[in-house]
Amino acid sequence: MESEKSVNNYNTNDIVDASDYDDYSNTDPTSYFRNISLRYFAVEPLRMLTEHARHKELCLENGNPEAHYIEGLLQFFVHKEKQRGLIHLRQSATGNNANGMYLYGLLMLAKCHYRTGKKYLDKLQ
Repeated sequence: MESEKSVNNYNTNDIVDASDYDDYSNTDPTSYFRNISLRYFAVEPLRMLTEHARHKELCLENGNPEAHYIEGLLQFFVHKEKQRGLIHLRQSATGNNANGMYLYGLLMLAKCHYRTGKKYLDKLQ
């Protein structure tokens, strides 16, 4: 009678191709951090200040639009660094982040920069 193979029955005669392990060691993280979704953190941006600061920094370094949106919120509304916040929100809007476009457009209208505000709000349509 043959026994069924399970995950606990290791066959030491199986040959594992070493290239399977090399595939992940040479990957470039730039694309990963630029494109990863941070929607979860956008709902609670204060968590990025404490629990996930390094992750946010990696995403910012690689141009992630959602990371710039979150950093813009933190700088503008929490740290009261309006200019820094606007810079990050503009980068988010330029990266086609809908929330970034909306907020940056509204803030530009509030600052009487009507042409710029309208430009970003019109992109949402």
